[in-house]
Amino acid sequence: MAKYFIQNLVISSALCAFATTASFAQATPTLASAQKAYVNGNWKEAASAYEVVCPTQPDSTRTECFLWNILALSQTGVAADFSKAGKRLDSLIDKTNPQKNIYTDLMMTKAQFQLYLGRYNKAAESLIHAIETSQPHQVTVLQKVCSTVQSRTRNEDLNEACKNLGNPSARKAKAEKTATVSPTQNAAAKPSPTQNATQTASAQPVPPMQPSSTKASSIKPTEEKSTWQLQLGAFSVKSNADLLVDNLKRRNISCTISQNTLESGKVLYIVRTGPFDTKESAVDYGAKKLTPIHVEFRPLLVKQAL
Repeated sequence: MAKYFIQNLVISSALCAFATTASFAQATPTLASAQKAYVNGNWKEAASAYEVVCPTQPDSTRTECFLWNILALSQTGVAADFSKAGKRLDSLIDKTNPQKNIYTDLMMTKAQFQLYLGRYNKAAESLIHAIETSQPHQVTVLQKVCSTVQSRTRNEDLNEACKNLGNPSARKAKAEKTATVSPTQNAAAKPSPTQNATQTASAQPVPPMQPSSTKASSIKPTEEKSTWQLQLGAFSVKSNADLLVDNLKRRNISCTISQNTLESGKVLYIVRTGPFDTKESAVDYGAKKLTPIHVEFRPLLVKQAL
C-alpha cells in the first residue's frame, strides 16, 4: 500500500521547499531529525517525531508540519496509520482558512487520498477546490495532480479547471459567472481586515430613492426592518469576494455579496452572512462556524426594505 500511494503522492514534492526553509534549518534537532527521517524514507520514525514536534511549532508553520506528519503516516504501510492520517487531514482542512496557501496543499492531498481509496468523483471535487484556491506558484504541482486524477475519472468540470490552470483571466470569468449576488443588501460599514479587503470608514445605510413626483404627499414612506448580519470582508476585486463566498458555501455557510460605491467612485464588494434575530445569535454563529477556520467577522445591524 505504501509504495503505491507514494507514487501518487505528488504533493510531497510541492512541500520540499518547506523542508529547506530557514525555519527548519534553524529549528531544534528534534525537528531536523524528523525531516531527515522523512527524506530517508523512515516513515514510522518521521511520523513519531512529527507527533512530538508539530504541536510546539508557531502558528505560521504548524499546519505545514502536521501535513508532513500526515504524509509520513500514510506511508508506514499500517492501515491504522493511514486511517489516522486521513482523519487528521480532514481536521486540518476544517480548521484552515481557505485563503491561506497551505489550504490548496491540503486539498491536493485530500484528492490523492480519495483517489487511492477509489473515490474518483470525490477526488475530482477536491482537486477542483484546490485549483480554485491556488496561487500561481502552485500551478506546476497542480498540473501533475490533474494528470493523475484525470487518468482515473471523466469529469468535465475538472477538465475545465485543469485547462484553466495558469490562466487567471479564465478563472476570474468563471468566478464572476457563478457568483451569488444579493440585490437586497445595499449598506456598507467598516469591513474586517480580511486578506485583500479594502478598509473604509463606517457609513450609514443608503436610504431607498423616492420616485420623482409633484405629489410627494401621496407617496408612502418605505418601511424598513433591521436585522443582524456578520460582515466577513469588503473587497475591491469582485473575484476575491466570489472566492470567499464559494469557499464558505462548500462548508455549508451561506453568504451574499452586496455592492457599494464610495464617494470616491471606488466600488467595494461586501461579503455577509445572515440574517440573525439578535446580535448575540450572530456572534455565537461566528464563534462556532467562522472562528475555527480563522475567518474574521464583524456583527452589523443592517436595515432592509420590506
